[in-house]
Amino acid sequence: MEEFRKKIQRKLIAIRILIVLVIVSLIVYQILTRDSDSYFSGVLYGVFVVMVGPGLGYSVRLNTALKDDAKLKELYIQQTDERNKQIMKESARTSNTIFLFATAIAAIVAGAFSETVSMTLSIMIVVNALINAGVSAYYNRKL
Repeated sequence: MEEFRKKIQRKLIAIRILIVLVIVSLIVYQILTRDSDSYFSGVLYGVFVVMVGPGLGYSVRLNTALKDDAKLKELYIQQTDERNKQIMKESARTSNTIFLFATAIAAIVAGAFSETVSMTLSIMIVVNALINAGVSAYYNRKL
């Protein structure tokens, strides 16, 4: 259990570093650009909220587990349970397939309105396929 505790502590440190980097990046962006009305600014704030919010929540959860042995054991069981691992694998595979088909349909529909959007979505499909092939090759060698 001590090895798992150390793993959680390392993960907690990494999350905290990431949160600090995101916050500092946003502050630096604001200082350098002073542009808070642009579309890009809105995207950055959205990414900020999506990264920092769950990061803080997960950080609190891990910190709480480190302080309470019962919660740490529960977290250990949750993360090492074979059933949970299999559910994650299957849901990731299914989600990726649905994403690819939805993006393909969106690329076809967008082609009627904007060639640029259609090409962008098509490139996303190709990049996703390349990532899938790379990850599959990696795990075929590793496992």
